[in-house]
Amino acid sequence: MNLKAMFDDQRSFNRQIFSMDETDLSSMDELHGRQERGMDRLRHLALGMVEETLEFLRTYEWKSHRRHKGKLQNVAHSHEELVDMFKYWLSIADIADFPIEKLDELYYAKSRVVQYRYQEEWLKTVDGPCVLVDIDNVLADYIRGICAWAATRWSAGVQDDGPPTGDWIHRLEEIVRNGSWVNAQTLGVSEQDWAIVKHAFRTQGGKRTLPVFEDAKPFLTWCRQRGWKIILVTSRPIDRYPNIFTDTLTWLHLNELSFDYLWWADDKARRLEEYEHIALRLHVVFAVDDDLRFVSQYRGKNIKAYWLCRRGSGGADNLIVRSLTQIIEREGEGNGRLR
Repeated sequence: MNLKAMFDDQRSFNRQIFSMDETDLSSMDELHGRQERGMDRLRHLALGMVEETLEFLRTYEWKSHRRHKGKLQNVAHSHEELVDMFKYWLSIADIADFPIEKLDELYYAKSRVVQYRYQEEWLKTVDGPCVLVDIDNVLADYIRGICAWAATRWSAGVQDDGPPTGDWIHRLEEIVRNGSWVNAQTLGVSEQDWAIVKHAFRTQGGKRTLPVFEDAKPFLTWCRQRGWKIILVTSRPIDRYPNIFTDTLTWLHLNELSFDYLWWADDKARRLEEYEHIALRLHVVFAVDDDLRFVSQYRGKNIKAYWLCRRGSGGADNLIVRSLTQIIEREGEGNGRLR
């Protein structure tokens, strides 16, 4: 089956009745006009697909309150309506700029999400010791990853007016070297420039490209060997970017990182209150996070919480660590397992 050929065939037909390039886009009014026409076309196509779906149902005697004894099923008609639905899908994909060449990749990524949600809701239970582990700057090297993404995006001229002025490449390198936070201020660029890059990072698969810290996989393996369930708790903005759920699961899958649950929360300690019926808080062996705000939230719930400062100087508190390896050492019975 040549899906790309079918997509191109449908796109060729679509262009006979609707063109996305019917203006030279020489003004903002023309750009907005094109966007409005595109949205109008999407609405018509979506409603058309709904209608074809109803036509498909009508090929079956599906109404339970009606008796249709002896009527033979017209299988060919049913299949024809399925093809009509598919052609509408191809047209919607065309208008929405769907990357048809990546369909298999995106399909299996979404399948992992569906399978995970089913397992979490129906199959998994937290009935024993567990650990709460953050992702960014704990398992994933967020600073190095987003700096590399920003360098790539700006070098490619992601913005219409080109990259920001100033020695921003040097600043990115300095941020990675020093381990300082990355934002518009530390980069010396405008908030608008940085917002564009962050939006691209979150919507174009940037989360899938983050490097993994060397001690991440051994640490999770060590937790698994101890018989602890691994609950990943992240504050990634899935409420504003639902695709980050899929990107995160794909990143975990590609890097073969063990876990049992993936939770999202702005207030991580409060997230545990949703599981008071099983006294989840009492099952937590420890939590680990790079953000002192969340560490304080955990400790406020009488949960042992490590503050991971990978590039910090640490302190007298024995729950401040500079690596996941140190957690293994301080928890005992884990010395030497990372070799």
